[in-house]
Amino acid sequence: MTTPEPSIRVQGLAKSYPGNPPVHALHPIHFQIHAGEMAVLLGPNGAGKTTLFKILATLLRPDGGEAWITGLPLAKRRAVRARIGVITDPDRSFFWRLDGRDNLRFFAAGYGIRGRTFQQRLDELVAALGMGEFISRRVGSLSNGQRGRLALARALFHRPDVLLLDEPTRSLDPAAAGDFMHLLDTYLQEHPQASVLLSTHRLGAIAAFAQRVLILHQGRLLADGTPEALIAQAGLPQPETRTAALARLYAHFTGTETDYGR
Repeated sequence: MTTPEPSIRVQGLAKSYPGNPPVHALHPIHFQIHAGEMAVLLGPNGAGKTTLFKILATLLRPDGGEAWITGLPLAKRRAVRARIGVITDPDRSFFWRLDGRDNLRFFAAGYGIRGRTFQQRLDELVAALGMGEFISRRVGSLSNGQRGRLALARALFHRPDVLLLDEPTRSLDPAAAGDFMHLLDTYLQEHPQASVLLSTHRLGAIAAFAQRVLILHQGRLLADGTPEALIAQAGLPQPETRTAALARLYAHFTGTETDYGR
């Protein structure tokens, strides 16, 4: 039987930024994520998480190594972008003078989604994400949580196979962050070929959903596995909750504490 191609395969990706000395944002890293997985990337600010997401989203070229999205090399940028849904910073990625519907219409057109197909998918996402009360309002007037839901709608609109979500719960309160994660989990259940890689500092919101944990620190990938396996490998006592396990792993590998209860 042929082994399925990983949804994301990273082989030796590296990136530095000019400086004296140069800033090594990513040392060569390696990992794979498979269909159906929700993998969580943890690490302090400056660990290299955003650099990694930009490279995988074909927004930034690496200095070395290669990565494949559903078997496609990053050099095939147009084809890769058709397979991915991306969230970076919702506050900077919308046209604030347009309403939510027109923003989504603009982004959907980039994937060739127009007319009846656009309206059908819009109706589905408005219902699924509870956007009926604000989809017709200007984005500039929306709350952080509402913009977060609109960003998820944009990422899901073309039904991508890979979701790359850089701090998607940054602006959400704990309840909204939990709702966001449930929506992602539902998407994976309804699209078993899909996978998710997301970064966050909101361990409480993602603990129940994190099938894989990757810990990045100072540009190096220090850990990759299930929370339970990583706790055992590190020789740490098993905590009572999944949230506490993630916090303990974070502190162990990065040497810093995190406000994991949020």
